[in-house]
Amino acid sequence: MAGSDTTQVLVVGGGPTGLLASILLSKLAVHHILVERRGETLRAPAAHVVNTRTMEIYRQAGLDVDELYALNTHPRARNITWKGRLQDNAIGVFDAGANRDALMAQSKFSDQHTTNISQHRLEAYLKRQAEISEYANIRFGCEWLGFHGEDKQSSRVRETGGDENIIDYRFLLAADGAGSSVARALQIKKVGPDALATFLNLTCEVDLAAASGDDESLLCWLLDPEVQGTIIVHDPHALSVYMRPLAVPYESIDDYDDARCERLLKAVFGHQPYKIRHKGIWQMTAQVADRFRDGSVFLAGDAIHRFPPTGGLGLNTGVGDVHNLVWKLAVALQDELESDEIADLLDSYELERRPVAQRNCDVSKRNNDKMIEVIRAVGLDPSKARQLHKVMNSTIVSALPQALQDMVFAALVRPVRSILARAQADDAEGEEIRRRVAQAIDNQQEHFSSLGLDLGYVYHQGCAVADNADETEGSEVSTYHETLGAGARLPQRSIADSEVAGSVHELLDYVGFTLLTAGANGPPGNETFGLACKEIDIGALTTVEGESVASAIGMAEGSWALVRPDGHVMAVGG
Repeated sequence: MAGSDTTQVLVVGGGPTGLLASILLSKLAVHHILVERRGETLRAPAAHVVNTRTMEIYRQAGLDVDELYALNTHPRARNITWKGRLQDNAIGVFDAGANRDALMAQSKFSDQHTTNISQHRLEAYLKRQAEISEYANIRFGCEWLGFHGEDKQSSRVRETGGDENIIDYRFLLAADGAGSSVARALQIKKVGPDALATFLNLTCEVDLAAASGDDESLLCWLLDPEVQGTIIVHDPHALSVYMRPLAVPYESIDDYDDARCERLLKAVFGHQPYKIRHKGIWQMTAQVADRFRDGSVFLAGDAIHRFPPTGGLGLNTGVGDVHNLVWKLAVALQDELESDEIADLLDSYELERRPVAQRNCDVSKRNNDKMIEVIRAVGLDPSKARQLHKVMNSTIVSALPQALQDMVFAALVRPVRSILARAQADDAEGEEIRRRVAQAIDNQQEHFSSLGLDLGYVYHQGCAVADNADETEGSEVSTYHETLGAGARLPQRSIADSEVAGSVHELLDYVGFTLLTAGANGPPGNETFGLACKEIDIGALTTVEGESVASAIGMAEGSWALVRPDGHVMAVGG
């Protein structure tokens, strides 16, 4: 071995979760080393939905939200579309901009909004920001090999082409993704279905707007059997991902060599030129780990939960994980509390985040399952799609010359194409089918509109919230119920007096607690776990609408609210 290093926290994983953890640790002046086995950030897009709460967290972390919004390469995205083929007229459309009430509600409850940032662009930005800090040692091209010693406070790592080193630390934060080496070493199991579906992913440089005549769709479901799949539009003029469901066990990625992928994409994009940037396989699961912690080791993000993409909750849940965890690690590192107090605070991470992760997992799976309603409304039977591949990949059919295979395929899909043609027809039958499809799409609201899930999760138990937090009402998936109750996210309002702060959330600081008062002193001796606590009287502040800020967020005159570093209310009184 070449040598050893010592730090306070070792972060394993340099994706969005691990890089944000680094930024937050730096904000709290915690020295740390981040190791990531990849030599660079992602080159192809993966996740893309960055929700309202995540944008609030990024701002509190000190990131420039204007720079983040500028990373969105598809600012006109508003539609989710169902078609037979890409060039066809739409059979159904979900217009995310049509629900004005939902948009107005979002602007009332937060001064941030959901956006679309391709993960490879987001990771590159976060890495640049993380590398700025003197507290961070960011090592890409450095692989975590395993623990060194039974106490798990040392690990073996190796940089590409280098020798094996030892890193000693107080805590390890594992954010090393769905195939987490740390979780595997700890024998942490994920509970839930591990194979809901398998997809071939083809990332393509293509002008999809030119191919489809549409530059406002973010997602496009293609229903014709030849091109069946989903297109995720990251940049309508430059970059899209085509996801093709594989009918396992009747086919696998081995059946899709380069020649077949080229034929498939020519069928998808028509005459539009394209270039394959990346080819991969992805397995959809709906799982949450059986534990989030093992002694001094904590796990976050995809290392402890994996969701279907329906709802865009995976990346955002990981952001919430480290936002909840990092300040607690900083408290423990100060060594100012009794050991049992530190243990209780660290235990609160799993107590608070597991219910959030499980709910997000359940909602994502339910969203995925409900998508079948749209297919059935068109008049198609989703169960028959697998039968098609079973026949086409049978020994008899696969032995036929390609021309005969094409004839068999055309005969088998003729009924489906007839249904799709009727669904697009400009006649009474077509209108009726599209009416049914529109009704089925309306039933997908929770999939595409989840403000309650984004902002309304409540931490109901643990030592970092008041005992009455279990009485605080949470939110429905689509509808956010604003509350000042213990465990909830502090309500947000824009403040008229910009010399004080632009908004209520800008009064908060991740480095400590905030005691908000409404014209009276807060109670003495608040428990802030040794972190600083600043007191701010908001009794005289007004919102941009002219309302009392205190009243707008639910504080009566003479009341107080103690807010944690992560923006959740610890306790209220007065």
